[in-house]
Amino acid sequence: MESYYSLTQILQRNAEAYPNEIALRQKKHGIWQQKTWQDFLKVTQSIAAGLIELGGERGCHIGIIAENCEEWVLAQLGINFMSGVVCGVYPTSPSNEVVYLLKSADCTMVFCEDQEQVDKVLMVEDQLPLLKHIIVFDPKGLEKYDHCKLITLDTLQATGAQALQANPNCVNECHEQQGKDDTALIVFTSGSTGLPKAAMISYENIWHEMLVIRDAIDTVPGMNLLSYLPLCHIAEQAMSTLNLLINRVVINFGESLRTIRTDLQEISPDVFFGVPRIWEKMQAEISVLASRSGRLRGWLILRAMGRAAELGEVLPLNWSLSQKLNYAFWNALVYKHLRAYLGLARCRFAMTAAAPISPSLLSQMRGMGIRICEIFGMTETTGAATIQPWHMNSLGRVGQPCTNVECKVIEDGELLVKGGIIFKGYYKNDQATAEAIHDGWLHTGDIAEAHPDGSFSIIDRKKDIMINAAGKNLSPSLIENTVKASTYIKECIVIADQRPYVTALLQIDPDAVPTWAEQNNISYTTFKSLTQSAEVRALIAEEVEKANTQLARVEQIKTFYLLPKELDHDDGEVTATMKVRRKSIAEQYQQEIENLYRPE
Repeated sequence: MESYYSLTQILQRNAEAYPNEIALRQKKHGIWQQKTWQDFLKVTQSIAAGLIELGGERGCHIGIIAENCEEWVLAQLGINFMSGVVCGVYPTSPSNEVVYLLKSADCTMVFCEDQEQVDKVLMVEDQLPLLKHIIVFDPKGLEKYDHCKLITLDTLQATGAQALQANPNCVNECHEQQGKDDTALIVFTSGSTGLPKAAMISYENIWHEMLVIRDAIDTVPGMNLLSYLPLCHIAEQAMSTLNLLINRVVINFGESLRTIRTDLQEISPDVFFGVPRIWEKMQAEISVLASRSGRLRGWLILRAMGRAAELGEVLPLNWSLSQKLNYAFWNALVYKHLRAYLGLARCRFAMTAAAPISPSLLSQMRGMGIRICEIFGMTETTGAATIQPWHMNSLGRVGQPCTNVECKVIEDGELLVKGGIIFKGYYKNDQATAEAIHDGWLHTGDIAEAHPDGSFSIIDRKKDIMINAAGKNLSPSLIENTVKASTYIKECIVIADQRPYVTALLQIDPDAVPTWAEQNNISYTTFKSLTQSAEVRALIAEEVEKANTQLARVEQIKTFYLLPKELDHDDGEVTATMKVRRKSIAEQYQQEIENLYRPE
């Protein structure tokens, strides 16, 4: 077994061994600014010292509410250096969620990105009796705020720098108290089926996940990665923060989520991680590009993508000479230009996780030269637990167990995982912890299939399996992913439980469908009016029929309802990670669902 190091100890080691190597880049005012490992260590220790001066103690819980930025990671490591616990909150969370998360985690301080996040906290401040300090990254707009709890990050760092001058060992004294079983992170579960739970991730859990990342991701120091998915999610923590520390990749932070297209093209990352929706959006962008590129160029793009879908069904290592020549031709003509358009011209290793993804989408991306592998992991596994091996044809879509991880499927089909990556438990929720972990095995709640080659495939969430009126078990995610393979359908929510046949609530793609409507001279004014168009409904009906041909008869969608708006986090329809809250949507659209089952 390799010697254990905490993430803060690794930061110290990197700063000592590679002081002038670039660790972080952030784009501000159109210019990429960078920090070396030496800079990284210096800033985090000054933040740690500043927190100690504010009364921070070993084991205290400190929240962070911000979009991805270098300050997020600096604050995170600063909190850990003084042996505190980091509690990330989604920046899109409304005030009612913010108060629940901060209160349930007993946060005594919170870092806020800007005025918007500060206002959310101040709005519910009276419900947070433990909260003593609010530390702001960007104080713009807060000049007239007269509040005793507010302090800027710059002021905190200055205070910490002075404290370190007076007592150079003040941070080290706290750091030495850090134990490998201590909680380093509290990561909230998505809350798709109930209230989010606060999962406690220990330093040792993080160490084991860093070993997984080191062995699973094909990188060399200095490679670039763009961090854009929320850092309060375990997947982005693993891919960005832990990858940065163990593999010494350079983490790049763009100006905002709105600039991700430009940032991707400028950085052209060597490693890229995207949840399925990101890959679906890229696929849709290619279709929109084809429709706007003129007759000949559009035909070439569509022909090339059709060929990519066929090529991607076979691992490139096993391509015949004919397939290799075919790829070389289309790569020179189309694929390399499309990869550059997507910002993935230099991408050597791509990943997808966090939700099921359409196999046809995977094939198409692989066929156009993007090495994308599917990962399975959870908050409770500190990130990746299995990964598709690129070097072999694995029967399981989520691949094989990672370093020092065991997996098995029990009688009822549930996947169990064991290893050092399994979390400590849920904060102040012993019952939920006991239900999740038995004899060291984590009960994932996922129905899976084990394959002879040692790999696994995920069928669906155990709670989501539906039983129709005839007693047939149905996997909604299988049906939904088949339907969402369409360029024109962004979201699909299957209705089938205790019903005579399958129906669905569908959300049109907000980019692809308007483009199609304009090309076909279909007038509309709003998203809602577009969904009410007879031509659009006919288009979606055709796409559903295409999907139905790939499904068993009992799984086929008989009829559907087009949602008049995009699913929204603020309306409680999706989680911050865009996972559908089935119960909430079923209640909101109860009448529309009943209408789908009325005799015509």
